[in-house]
Amino acid sequence: MGRPPLPVGTAGKIRFQKLGPRRIRARVNYRDHDGEVREITRYGPTRAAAERRLKEAIRDRSGPPTGGEITADTRLRDAARLWLAEVEESDTLTPQTREIYERALARILKALGGLLLREIGVPEVDRFIKAVRKNHGPSAAKTVKSVLSLLLGMAVRHGAMPTNPVRDAAKISTGRRSRPQALTRADEAAMLAKVAADERAQELDVADLVAFLDGTGMRIGEALAVRAEVVDLDAGVVEVCATVARLKGKGTVLQLHPKTAAGWRVIALPDHVVELCRRRMAMSWPHGDREITVITAGGEEVRRPAGDVGLLFPGLFGGVRNPSNANRDIKAVLTGIDGERFGWVTSHTFRRTVATRLDEAGLSARAIADHLGHAKPSMTQDVYMGRNVAAAQAAEILGNREA
Repeated sequence: MGRPPLPVGTAGKIRFQKLGPRRIRARVNYRDHDGEVREITRYGPTRAAAERRLKEAIRDRSGPPTGGEITADTRLRDAARLWLAEVEESDTLTPQTREIYERALARILKALGGLLLREIGVPEVDRFIKAVRKNHGPSAAKTVKSVLSLLLGMAVRHGAMPTNPVRDAAKISTGRRSRPQALTRADEAAMLAKVAADERAQELDVADLVAFLDGTGMRIGEALAVRAEVVDLDAGVVEVCATVARLKGKGTVLQLHPKTAAGWRVIALPDHVVELCRRRMAMSWPHGDREITVITAGGEEVRRPAGDVGLLFPGLFGGVRNPSNANRDIKAVLTGIDGERFGWVTSHTFRRTVATRLDEAGLSARAIADHLGHAKPSMTQDVYMGRNVAAAQAAEILGNREA
């Protein structure tokens, strides 16, 4: 019988070889976690130093190298390339999310990219996240923490790290959390009246946009992506199936798919919003020869004449309206009308206001989620209940401003 194999995760006898006056090589056979025996080599100026470094390498060995792609001795920046490739192959992430990931990854690699995976522990991660929070704020710290966790999670899956150190890093303190704020009925009515009568709001084409957001609760990107073809004036409904986004290298584009899977929905419109849509669909816009970049549901990029797209809320020159610019215009108008009373209002405030009105009227959480396009409440409701067309009762509630 031959010599029995080494137990998995153990090393044989260390062998030494003198290569020079102050250079000793230490070698050992190590049976990896995949059952394969591999030789580990380290060097030192003395026999003791070489042995110590070899034992450290054995201690830090975290498992099989998985075909040599990622091991404990892989640098973080090299592991990031493989992770980015996985992200690119994913069909669950929106282009906006990918762009956010890439910006956060650049910040991570600038600080930690040269480290070997075995050198990244809880102290290094914790120190980095706290530095980001101090220099860039809690929101940036949360983003880099999430991205770093995903990246190191991949390293764990490949056997290059025993655990994900991000999990044990300190929680990010954001201070006292402010309560989501909605407009009172009195403030809502006063604001709508003042915006409708404001010259600046008319010049910036904000009056109709504010009324539309307040009457539907759509996200700003969804509202700016509404086209005449998705509005049924006779039925009084609109299909929410697209969004406007600003993508790196592409500018402001029209995406023919919603922000999330739960974002696709058909909602009933209050009567005053139906009339608003009817009026805007009959308007003539100065499109000129402007073209719009459209990202199809299948991810294909095409160029279409702006006049053929039929946006209800185009930019002032007929193209796609940038959501950030629209938010800035809304802020400027509301601050100019009454900064003390309405200066805090953003486009998202209208979503909170709509949710509050529907809740006050007794609609279920599921009905409200359907109307706003929020994530589905549970797997049971997702799989076994039809949730495509939100209750028409929502339109009646939002159309009644005196209740």
